[in-house]
Amino acid sequence: MISTFAWLVLVWLMLWGSADIGLVLLGAVVAAGVLLLYPLPPVRSRLLRRPHRLVGLGAYLVADLVSSGLRVAWDALRYGRKVRAAVVAVPVLSDEDYVIATAANLLSLGPGKFVLQLDRRERVFYVYALGVRSDAEVDRARADVLGLQRRVIKAFGEPG
Repeated sequence: MISTFAWLVLVWLMLWGSADIGLVLLGAVVAAGVLLLYPLPPVRSRLLRRPHRLVGLGAYLVADLVSSGLRVAWDALRYGRKVRAAVVAVPVLSDEDYVIATAANLLSLGPGKFVLQLDRRERVFYVYALGVRSDAEVDRARADVLGLQRRVIKAFGEPG
């Protein structure tokens, strides 16, 4: 609550582009009014319960960004315009919307793969994967997406 109040005051000051005492007081009044008129539901953060999983997810993402960047560059140099791609169906491993959205966004962050569509009813990600030339590479792309989902679930999902 206090952090939200401070953030609202800071946003107010940034909007006005000044930080004199009158604007700070007016920002405090506006922030208090917003928080009283529109109370926010309590948020239970899972980040502090499993920081080691979050660090592991971050390390995995950095390694994946580097390796997929190198893989895309190699494919572009080697095959040029003849680089092949595939749309791979990958099962969604979680029922929690924020976990699914986080996994989809993190997957689309790096080069070479992104989520084209999410079928919630069938629980399937349709992932566009660049540089797929064989069934083994399709399996590798599917395994990469499943591995990322597992890491996101371990970092943010319900314990289980």
